[in-house]
Formats: sequence, structure tokens, C-alpha cells
Amino acid sequence: MKYLFYTFTYLVLILIQTTIIHHFRVLSGFYDLFIVIVIYLGLYRNLRESIPVILFLGITMDNLYNGPFGLYMTVYLWLYAAIRWSSVYFHVRNKLFLVFAVASGVLFENLVFIASFVVFNPDSQLPGNIPENALGQILWAFLTGPFFLVLINRAYNTWSGGVNPHVFEQSGHV
Repeated sequence: MKYLFYTFTYLVLILIQTTIIHHFRVLSGFYDLFIVIVIYLGLYRNLRESIPVILFLGITMDNLYNGPFGLYMTVYLWLYAAIRWSSVYFHVRNKLFLVFAVASGVLFENLVFIASFVVFNPDSQLPGNIPENALGQILWAFLTGPFFLVLINRAYNTWSGGVNPHVFEQSGHV
């Protein structure tokens, strides 16, 4: 049931990220929404549940966007590991932590993309709008990241609490 929730969330976010965001000029510098899913998984879900979802998200994004294969998956796995590691040292339920977690994830993704561009195109020069695009994405992450994390957590809790398989077993309607 939980993987059905992740599939539904994934489809909604891919729809938002690939179509809706591109039609509104004010959202043109929006960040990768799957970062929020990866951070959510790192904060609230266990390793066994998270890794298949992260691998699926990474493969999907690597296929959708033109870049070296495995780049998104690498970013998502490292980001997940960093969030799990930071939960040992920080109070992760703090709203301030949520703000900085999403913004740091966006910054990390941008740094990895810049580094991969430099490695794979050593003779090319970086586009001049990269710093302003990265800054815009980080600002969007500060403003919307915690909201998305709380929304996904509440949606998951509602989803998992809405259908209880033990109810069917107790009533004899299995």
C-alpha cells in the first residue's frame, strides 16, 4: 500500500515538474521536487522502504533529463545518506531544520550538476546564468520546502491510516 502512495505521489510530482511549472513564468526557476521526496524518506521512513523508491526516482529522472546516466540517482542517494546522517546530530523535527534541509539539498544538487558539467565538458565555459538560477532555486526551497515536507508527511499518514487491512480480517470480509 505504501508503494502505491509513492507511485501516486511520484506521478503527481512528475506532472507538476514537467508540465505545470513550465507554463508559469514565476515558477521558471523552481527546484527539483523529487529532492523533497528524498528528504522526506530520509527523515520519516526506514532504509528498506526508501531505497527502492529513491532508485526508481533516480532512474526516472536520469531518463527524462538529458545528462550523464546515474547523475540524479547519485545525487538522490548521497542526499538521502546525508539526511540520515544529520538526523543523528540534529533535531530533525524542527521546522528550521526542514527549511535548511531542502535548501541544502537543492544547493548540493546544483553543485553536483555544475561539477559534472565541468568534468564532462572541460573545454566549455559554464553558462552565465547558473549562479542566479541556483540562487532562485535555493530561495524557492527556503519558501516551499518545509510546506511540501509537511504536506507529504500528512498525506502519507492519511493514506496509510485510511485503509487498514486488519479491519477486513476482523469483520470476516476477506
